[in-house]
Amino acid sequence: MTGYELVFITDPSLSDKEIESVLKKIKKSFTKSGGKLIHEYVWGRRRLAYEISGNDFGVYHAWYFTGTGETVNELQRQFGYSDDVLRHQIMKTDDLDAEAAFLQSLIPPKEETSEKEKVPEVSADVEKEPVKEAEAKTDRKKSVADDPKKVETETEVKKEKPKVEDEKTETAEA
Repeated sequence: MTGYELVFITDPSLSDKEIESVLKKIKKSFTKSGGKLIHEYVWGRRRLAYEISGNDFGVYHAWYFTGTGETVNELQRQFGYSDDVLRHQIMKTDDLDAEAAFLQSLIPPKEETSEKEKVPEVSADVEKEPVKEAEAKTDRKKSVADDPKKVETETEVKKEKPKVEDEKTETAEA
């Protein structure tokens, strides 16, 4: 049997139970057609490169499986019938385990993603942050003033800008 990589995107508005039922339905027809699932990953909810069916986000899934041409055809047929699957792509792979390991290295552990999604708590340190930002800005200004080369280049840039604007107004008047 040949190894395949399947990546598909499901509708982000579906609940976990609805996604499970869609996956069960696909897996059922998948196993009937002679496919064997080797690895299954849920990459998670991600922003799409472009809007698909009115969605800016989608839930990415990746499956690594072995099967025949009949298996691939059945999967494509099932995805075509499902309104819950936004896009899918099936590719032939030589080494399933190496491809799956690479994808797994791209997926962050659940602990990291849950920490990033948490809303930061407001505390007494919030009042101190503007003071730190002001100090950082003054430090940047001091470092620019300390270096005469940076000061010269900044003044040259400021002098050049009005010249460019004057040329634009002359061309617009003509």
